Amino acid sequence: MKSNKPIPTFDIYKTLDKHVPFSFVKLEEGYSPYDASAAHRHNYFEILFFNGSGGFHEIDFTIYPIEKNALHFISPEQVHLLRRKKSVTGFVVSFNLEFCIGQSAGLEFVNSFPFFNQIDSVPIVRLQDPEQLRQVSDLFVKISQEFNNDAEDKGTALFSYLSILLIQAKRNFKHINTEGKLISAPSELTRKFKSLAEQNFRSIKTVHEYADLLNISAGHLNDTVKKESGKTASELIHQLVILEAKRLLYHSPKSVKEIAFELNYENTSHFNKFFKTHTQQTPLQFRELIREKYH
Repeated sequence: MKSNKPIPTFDIYKTLDKHVPFSFVKLEEGYSPYDASAAHRHNYFEILFFNGSGGFHEIDFTIYPIEKNALHFISPEQVHLLRRKKSVTGFVVSFNLEFCIGQSAGLEFVNSFPFFNQIDSVPIVRLQDPEQLRQVSDLFVKISQEFNNDAEDKGTALFSYLSILLIQAKRNFKHINTEGKLISAPSELTRKFKSLAEQNFRSIKTVHEYADLLNISAGHLNDTVKKESGKTASELIHQLVILEAKRLLYHSPKSVKEIAFELNYENTSHFNKFFKTHTQQTPLQFRELIREKYH
């Protein structure tokens, strides 16, 4: 059975210089100061780059093989764990939203990169072009050098390299959803909706409320999102709620009633019905089966 401990949430400020909430760690053969072998979540963004193949990376119940020359992206609140072969090396870059805001960027900057979208997106970029691979590898070297620099403008330099790294990744990103289908690049409206939904799905669950926040009609929002993602806005909201429910059912000791309350369902039976409609299982059935599968 799973331990009666909640999902660990790591805070970037507990281990880093508070003035520069940015981290760089090398994944080395054998021992590494970066240990993600147990399921956890962060309050910050993370980028992992692998120089070899072997092992797997589980992100929100989806298992991705660790492949050579691949970038993996983790967003705040996502639950993940990493089991790599000891011979696989690479790099890990961590930063939070405040780091971006401190460089006159913010949520809009982060949301412009589709691999940080938690809804219906595969957060993997595979670098197949030798020149692009060389450029990305050089960026990690520069980030490493600057991270160990004590200059006053260290944060500015790190943000510049990070921006170029994210742009290079975006150019190589293929818009493939979790069902393996190629989808169109999202418009600004769809990006804004997804960002709002990721921040507010616990308390706001209707398309009309999101449409009001975006100053458009619910019909226009649904049509736009459906055209670009293959799913309606309502389906994507439900997807977020179900995903968080699954995270809590698997990784926390909370009762179904407590989870329902955390997701803003005052009536547990309504939550049970909603969960079963979307998963064909009751919350308790899911909890038992998923823990049996992984343990």
